Amino acid sequence: MNKTKYFITDYYNRRVIEHIIEKYAMKPMDAVRSFLTSETHALLEDEDNGMWTFSENAIFDMWEVEKITGNPRQSEYIRGE
Repeated sequence: MNKTKYFITDYYNRRVIEHIIEKYAMKPMDAVRSFLTSETHALLEDEDNGMWTFSENAIFDMWEVEKITGNPRQSEYIRGE
């Protein structure tokens, strides 16, 4: 596994966590924990997946889909619909 550069994951971490806090009114540390321990984040960290080319909204959508279905790969951004 090649790790995505830290400044790229840092950008997504900040933006996606802001979306989580805003939409779900989560406490900041709960939002951090929820995203950083998600499969979505693990996929983002693996540079070989190429998720760093997705928008922050796409990554947020994947996190949401993961929370609903248990699988971030069900996101329309990955399925291509």
